[in-house]
Amino acid sequence: MTIRRVIVCVAWAVCVTLGLSGCGAQPSTEDVLRVTVESVNALTPIEVDEITRLDSASYQLPATLRYHYTLSIDSLSVAERADMEEYMRATVPDRIREEKGSEALGRLGVELQYCYFNPSGKLLLELTVAPIEYACEK
Repeated sequence: MTIRRVIVCVAWAVCVTLGLSGCGAQPSTEDVLRVTVESVNALTPIEVDEITRLDSASYQLPATLRYHYTLSIDSLSVAERADMEEYMRATVPDRIREEKGSEALGRLGVELQYCYFNPSGKLLLELTVAPIEYACEK
């Protein structure tokens, strides 16, 4: 299972949920978040790379979609944390923007959070991507 498959799953969940509006029912942001989280969690855990595993997704109202990852390292130095955050800030919004379904999440004002924990459950890094960062035109 690859992270690409998760992205496709998320896009599918968003599109299906929003597609309900064609049936006369306008899905709420909570409906979209719930279906997206259920879809991701049905596929997890997923090995993303040699040190990263996507464990689950969750949501928090009014509009936050949170991804929970485990890194197979116990800690990050201040420099490693800064480098990782800088890299993610530079790349993640563009990757999100390229995926089908992200525009719909952006229109709903969904904030995306990426939380990275060590194997003991200690939070190592949290990155929040606001809708304005990923929902704008290319």
